[in-house]
Amino acid sequence: MACAVALASGAAALAGTAAPAAADPVSLTLNYHCVFPLIGPEPLTVKIDTDVPKTVVSGQQVPGFTVDSVSTVSAGSTRGLAAVGSAKLDGTALAKASIAVPDVPTGLPVPVTSKLDTTAVPAEGAFDVHARGTTVPLTFRKTGKGTIRVGDLVLTLTPTIGDGGPSGLGTFESECTQDPGQDNVLATFDVVDSTPVSTHHDYTVRGTAAIKAGAGTVPLNGTLGADIDPGTGNVTGDLDLDPATGDLKAWGFLPVTADVAFGRPGATTGRLTGDGLSADAALDVRVASFKVFGLPVGGGDQCRTAGPATVPLTSGGPFDPARGGGLASPGFTLPPLQDCGPLTPLLGSFTAGPGNTADLTLTPKEQG
Repeated sequence: MACAVALASGAAALAGTAAPAAADPVSLTLNYHCVFPLIGPEPLTVKIDTDVPKTVVSGQQVPGFTVDSVSTVSAGSTRGLAAVGSAKLDGTALAKASIAVPDVPTGLPVPVTSKLDTTAVPAEGAFDVHARGTTVPLTFRKTGKGTIRVGDLVLTLTPTIGDGGPSGLGTFESECTQDPGQDNVLATFDVVDSTPVSTHHDYTVRGTAAIKAGAGTVPLNGTLGADIDPGTGNVTGDLDLDPATGDLKAWGFLPVTADVAFGRPGATTGRLTGDGLSADAALDVRVASFKVFGLPVGGGDQCRTAGPATVPLTSGGPFDPARGGGLASPGFTLPPLQDCGPLTPLLGSFTAGPGNTADLTLTPKEQG
């Protein structure tokens, strides 16, 4: 009886195929009258719960998924089952549903067979029967609106007595007709074009860079806005880093502070695959001042690296754009300094060179 949901589950499978976004929970309660032998017509209420996305993508397919239902068997049905010694109820349901989509505007029948949970029959009163059905996968080719409707069902039931043997009813079929005047639409959805649409993500960036020549670190904090092409996995972004103060050492022991600003000479580009995210960020590095024990020793408005530093970044494993995650650079080179004053070569000796590393954490920004 509970497997009336199966007719919805088949329809929900249609909507569930190729969903580009998370599915939304839907629930529908319908009233039926089922004809049982020796009992006659009795009411049956079925509550259907499943997940149906608002959109599906044409030309794609998603495997079937599960749909849950709870059917409430009437007290009159309980009395009839108890009268023939029924202690438990088993069975299956052939459920009917239809889905109207641009491919089949008149409605596509979607029969689904599902098995009832073995349920104890109480001595009296109404009782609930749970069922879980697995849907069939389908694919839509035309774009437009889809409507899922739940229809009638046919039950094949086997009541058993206390020792597990058949009751006086044996195995029987019961046709359940939906009561008139109900809204039997489970859900509506849109079939959208299969052309991938780029998605945009904004992140807060927090991290540090380790400068090998200067035996110190520079904070790397800021923002990243990235566009991802789901068809190719190509990533294009704008990395904007805040000004920072780095703590370095000259000749490995003399403490030096460097007030650093970062320019963005070009976009951050990369690729997102099943293995993770890899990207290259280009940065212009400018140093407003170098100080030793608080005393300025160089820097200025024109002090900068001779060219952009290319920083390769990788997630080192799967990367979920919706959740963000960590990116690391195993090694990058800082170009030599220029225009930093008379001590430019000396200052460059503890900033420029290869072997630098970086660790970043990308956190999705809240959308206002």
